[in-house]
Formats: sequence, structure tokens, C-alpha cells
Amino acid sequence: MVFNNSNDLVIIRKINKNENRELMAERLFETANAGFKNHTPWKAKHFYHTLETTNSVVFTASVENNKNEKIIGLIIASVAITEADIYMVVVDEEYKKNRIAYQLFEHLIEYLREREVETIYLEVRVSNHPAISLYETLGFKQVGDRKAYYSSPVEDA
Repeated sequence: MVFNNSNDLVIIRKINKNENRELMAERLFETANAGFKNHTPWKAKHFYHTLETTNSVVFTASVENNKNEKIIGLIIASVAITEADIYMVVVDEEYKKNRIAYQLFEHLIEYLREREVETIYLEVRVSNHPAISLYETLGFKQVGDRKAYYSSPVEDA
């Protein structure tokens, strides 16, 4: 349990595969929309299918909001034997700069370490300097470029 700058208690947890997938997919979709400036590139059905997949893992960061849990951040990864790919990391705009993404990474990395994952891959827009700084702090290294990887707008990763 960690407090953010607003003194809200932030709870990080791994999503259980037995939870209501439709409801959770919708909540993840809403959180992603609140965190991406131009809305999430995923539709709710993408989150649903991710929750269905046996090799995916999702961690959320939540705060209590009027006695309801509000998801304020999430990290999604796919695990294949000794490698993992991070598909999405996003924090609600209102909660950015509270180390939420860092906390999500800490939990994911510990989870992957326990499963003896050796390599973690992720892509990031070349213009996303805050994310690049976070990834470098966490020990990630650039291993390549992906030309025109992103759309809306088109940008390298």
C-alpha cells in the first residue's frame, strides 16, 4: 500500500482471471481513455480478449472513491516462457506524477522474476520523454527502433 500526493491510499493488485471479464474490460478501457491524451488505441473488446488469454497478466492501481474502487492505472503484459512483452502502461491523467506507473512496474517485475522471466520488451513513442525516463530508471535499455510503429500520429518507437 502506498499513498500518492493526494494522500489517497493506492492499492496495486493483479487481476484475477475469475473476475467478471466484461465489467473489468470496461473499467480498464475507461482507465486507459482517462490516461491517453487522444484516447486509448484499444477498444473494450481488446481488454476483454486480453483478460481471456492465459499468458496475459494485468496489474491495476486503484484508489477508493466514495467507497467504490476506482482504477487509476494499469499495466498489461504477455508472458512466454522466459520473455515478456508489455502491451500497455497507462495512468489516469489526474493521477500522473504520483509514481503510479513505477509502482505498477515494481509489481509486474516482481511477478515476472518469480516466474524466472529473463527478458522484458516494450515499445515507447520516441517523443514520450517521461516514459523513457521511467523505463531507464527501471533499468530498461533501448535495443532497437521500430519505424512508424505508432499511428495517430505516426511515430517511431
